[in-house]
Amino acid sequence: MKTIAIDDGHGKETAGKRTPLFADGSYLRENTFNAAVARYLAEELSRVGLRPFAVAPEEEDVPLAVRVSRANQAKADLYISIHANAFGTGWNDANGVESWIETEPSEDTLRLGLAVQAALATRTKLTNRGLKRSAALYVLKQTNMPAVLVECGFMTNRKEAELLKSDAYRRLCAEAICQGICAYFGISYEEVEEVKRYESVEELPYGKETIKKLMEKGVLKGNGTTGLNLSEDMLRIFMVLDLLNLF
Repeated sequence: MKTIAIDDGHGKETAGKRTPLFADGSYLRENTFNAAVARYLAEELSRVGLRPFAVAPEEEDVPLAVRVSRANQAKADLYISIHANAFGTGWNDANGVESWIETEPSEDTLRLGLAVQAALATRTKLTNRGLKRSAALYVLKQTNMPAVLVECGFMTNRKEAELLKSDAYRRLCAEAICQGICAYFGISYEEVEEVKRYESVEELPYGKETIKKLMEKGVLKGNGTTGLNLSEDMLRIFMVLDLLNLF
């Protein structure tokens, strides 16, 4: 089984790695995004038959040398470093997704970088800033396996910062990276069919009275306008149980 080293880029308290302030005074730390994508990527890799290996599972910032050493010692087959980009410290128009590899890449590294960047740009539909090369990125220079660093959008772009806050976008980035890895290995990648879920009573196509009754009895949580998280299969089961007077 192939092992994929996952680097969630920076620690929770790494200075300066965050968005500018949003209108409500809050901000997003880069590691909050990176760590979420890393978790979802691990799930995706396991789903397609690959072994994820977290090089920095700790919350604090793990030195780059330690991250790389862990990957090398594990004899990982690939190294993926996940990041969110920034231009300056204030809001601006810089935008898009890009990936980085070392300046003199092996054929395998180049192939990995191209595959991951193509999938990331295609799936996110953000500006494709391309595959770039750097001699200054430690995790790309010191790893013993093909390595790519992905930048999944700009923290300093208001529109993209909102995406980075979104769980759906984080999952999308993880799926895209996994899809690129699968393309590199020649593995078939099949997207998980999204299951429609209903958050409020008003969204339900039928069975509203049944669900209201179950909420009143405390069987289901939610306030009627959000929080139900019901699939249609679940809705049907509740209706059958209600018809059988089992509540």
